[in-house]
Amino acid sequence: MFSVDKQAVLGALKSTGSYDPDVLYAKKNELIQMSKGMKGYSWIPLIAGTLLCITIIGAFVGIPTILIGWYLRSKAKKNMKIADETLTEYLESIGIKPNVEVQPEAQAASA
Repeated sequence: MFSVDKQAVLGALKSTGSYDPDVLYAKKNELIQMSKGMKGYSWIPLIAGTLLCITIIGAFVGIPTILIGWYLRSKAKKNMKIADETLTEYLESIGIKPNVEVQPEAQAASA
């Protein structure tokens, strides 16, 4: 499973060799591209698991399928939140006021 941690994001941002916020934002988006796809595809097991739960016998497969979809979705949200927070911290550390808006999912997850 693809995971984003703070050190990986920070290393990728520093490896750009740029202080331009647009270049750094593009690099962050490149890092979380897989997480965005994972978040979108997490609907498939959620819907399939829900449909399987219609029958008692299908619930034995449906409930784990729903849990897998939920896990994928929460992991993707966490990855995007970590990348957003790390970009904001890095921009502040190099003396640039961040104009990057935190994604609505990350705000909802932190509340």
